[in-house]
Amino acid sequence: MDFNVKKKYEHFQRYREISRIFIKNGLGFLLDYFDLWSFAPIKKRLGEERDDIDKSSLPKRLRVVLEELGPTYVKLGQLLSTRPDILPPEYIQEFRRLQDDVPPVDYEEIKPLLEEELGDRCDEIFSRVEREAQAGASIAQIHRAVLHSGESVVMKIQRPGIREKIRTDLEIIENLAEMAAERKVLPDFIDVEGIVEEFKESLFKELDFMRELYNIKRFRDNFSHEDQVTSPEVYEEYSSRRVLVMEEIEGRKLSEFEPDDRKSVNASELARVGAESLLKQVMIDGFFHADPHPGNLIVVNDDTLAYIDFGLMGQISSSDRDRFALLFAALLRRNVEVITDIILEIGEVPENLKKRKLKIDIEDFIYSYYNRRLEDINFKVLFQELQHIVFRHHIKLPQEFFLLFRALSVSEGVGSTLDPEFNIVTFGEKFIKKILKDRLSPDNLLKKFGIGVWRFYRNLKGMPADLSTVLEKLKMGELSIIFKHENLEELEKKLDLASNRLSISMIISSLIIGSSLIIQAGIPPFIYNIPIFGLAGFSAAGILGLWLVISIFRSGRF
Repeated sequence: MDFNVKKKYEHFQRYREISRIFIKNGLGFLLDYFDLWSFAPIKKRLGEERDDIDKSSLPKRLRVVLEELGPTYVKLGQLLSTRPDILPPEYIQEFRRLQDDVPPVDYEEIKPLLEEELGDRCDEIFSRVEREAQAGASIAQIHRAVLHSGESVVMKIQRPGIREKIRTDLEIIENLAEMAAERKVLPDFIDVEGIVEEFKESLFKELDFMRELYNIKRFRDNFSHEDQVTSPEVYEEYSSRRVLVMEEIEGRKLSEFEPDDRKSVNASELARVGAESLLKQVMIDGFFHADPHPGNLIVVNDDTLAYIDFGLMGQISSSDRDRFALLFAALLRRNVEVITDIILEIGEVPENLKKRKLKIDIEDFIYSYYNRRLEDINFKVLFQELQHIVFRHHIKLPQEFFLLFRALSVSEGVGSTLDPEFNIVTFGEKFIKKILKDRLSPDNLLKKFGIGVWRFYRNLKGMPADLSTVLEKLKMGELSIIFKHENLEELEKKLDLASNRLSISMIISSLIIGSSLIIQAGIPPFIYNIPIFGLAGFSAAGILGLWLVISIFRSGRF
């Protein structure tokens, strides 16, 4: 039994459930691609009871399938919703609607895990734990508690058995990805196995609450000097990989605000604080909250924003921060050359990329905004259209950039909810100008020049040793150069075909010339006074010539 078959039957019930959900939502054709018909219910295999098939659009049906399959698949869909370089826009929009709200389990099911993680210290740490969950999600649920010292806290507790369920689903997804790659289910430019590996890594990071704890601590350090941006304090001594204990922040989530509630807070100031804090995270810290939707933002004291839920964070290097600042500035100034160069520099470009067509598409896109004022430009639409161009040309941008685009788009939506006059493009332009001015200051340029000189010196310093090693190997006769050719098989076939045709042509010419000489010389034996060998030579030359002409016409190359 090969690996795929073995893995299938290890998780028979789960494959059976997947098959049933595919058929229910009109995706039975996927069972052919992934060889899953053997797991489908008998009546479904016989073609009966098919009245429940969903007739809605394919992206919607796939979204429903992911929701029905549970947490792991919902997380996969959410990851894919941040990758407009590999999925068409209609799938991206639909997958962004995936919800991670799951009814919480009873406290009695959670309590053993809590005691396992904290041991006998539970009664020593908490004076009270609320049995009813405050919120539930696919991986964890939230319970309020009170420490013996009197502080109100919230506990993020991992669902019992969720790690094992996710591990099983990941094995199934890996298996399906292997089959999709082998059977060319998806276009070649989509690295399905690479995407699954990336998803697997991010999901296991999310299962480790200590990583989230360090994310919160790093975020708090970055905003330690800011009065209007905060996040919960964490209790590291009470936390573990499956339990995270945090300060409870008193306030109202932005998702709970009604239009009339804007009057009770300084809405325009909060919109400014939210945008400025995110731009600082992106352009200065290089470490940003990748999901700043209204449910993850709490308004404290009417003028302060508190970020919560640090499971999904983005990180962007200093050089990429500079590139993004230049890209943003180039978009606002409609500089096609700079936009094209930056996309080609940061992206993974296919070999058959048509750069001229890419430039024309970017130019058409840019000049559709030619007569618009900055305050009339919608950031979300702007970057969605840019992402469509990237998708059409099969350019793969780093995931961090898509997380960044998404975070800024969400931030624009939050700002508009608070202040209808808010526009992140006009606000961002001032911030980007300040950043670029700072990055291009003499001190920073001198610093970068110094780094360049150091790298040059480091390489130069190592050069004599490297050269000495090469010369020593050359002297000892140990130096060998290996040439490796790739993708020359087709050329080899064409050269082989051409040489064969040339050889046959030469044989035909030789037969004709030799037969002519035999006939001219009158060499016996004869048939009807014609030398037999001469006649045989002409006949062979005629047959070979006819075959050669037919083969040339059939190839279409003449």
